[in-house]
Amino acid sequence: MRQLSPSLNCRMASLGWRTAMSYAALAPVYDALLGDRFFPQLRRVFDWLVQRYGIHSSSAADVACGTGTFVRYLCKLGVPMVYGVDRSPEMLHTAIAKNQGSGACFLLQDFATLQLPQPVDLITCHFDSLNYLLNTDELLRALRRFHANLNPAGHLIFDMITDRPPWQGSGSDIERVRGSDIAVVRVTRWDPRRRIQTAIVFISQNGRSHSEIHVQRGYPVAVVVGLLTRARFALRGAHDFQTLGPATTWTPRVIYRARKPFGGAGKGHV
Repeated sequence: MRQLSPSLNCRMASLGWRTAMSYAALAPVYDALLGDRFFPQLRRVFDWLVQRYGIHSSSAADVACGTGTFVRYLCKLGVPMVYGVDRSPEMLHTAIAKNQGSGACFLLQDFATLQLPQPVDLITCHFDSLNYLLNTDELLRALRRFHANLNPAGHLIFDMITDRPPWQGSGSDIERVRGSDIAVVRVTRWDPRRRIQTAIVFISQNGRSHSEIHVQRGYPVAVVVGLLTRARFALRGAHDFQTLGPATTWTPRVIYRARKPFGGAGKGHV
């Protein structure tokens, strides 16, 4: 265990994922490229879920928190104890700077061995982060760790892309973002047979170039629902991320809401 930020007095565990996904080069430009653009929609969906289901939490953990934007939002909502968890030191350094004075605690940990200092009432995991787990065994292991770190009757909210992602072209989808001293190009390809999405990110800044490869698997809704049941969660909602209607087999991205029963494995429903 090593401490990343003495001012936050939080213990850190340095653990690795099987998928090579360092975010070392991407972290400084992540918000400009993805984070800030995704957050308003995420906030809208989360607020809708909270109001619809009457979710109240005195403690929360945002797993795969990235640069800490959603952690900051949870703190602003008045949640007394908030943890931000990620496996990337570079992303956590940005998150800590963004959350100075908020009281949030940041942990360097992996999905498969998640161990919070104490169980919480709410765990969130956003922006398709669970799709980096490339087989059902790894995804089930992560869901079981979420279950173990929740209080009885605690809530789990997470989003995932399905095997029907918004972009499924036969070629590559290319996105470019340019600033005063930085250029980012993201090239994405979808393999329908393997349900694998591969994104290569090229970053040029101050005369230096970096690249990162990000690999994700799309999971059908029925597979995720089955894994939630095996992890002893009660499913309480599976919604289309865009429309907030019930998720179908054709939904590109789903927001799931599950609950840890008081005891045993309750039967869930959509």
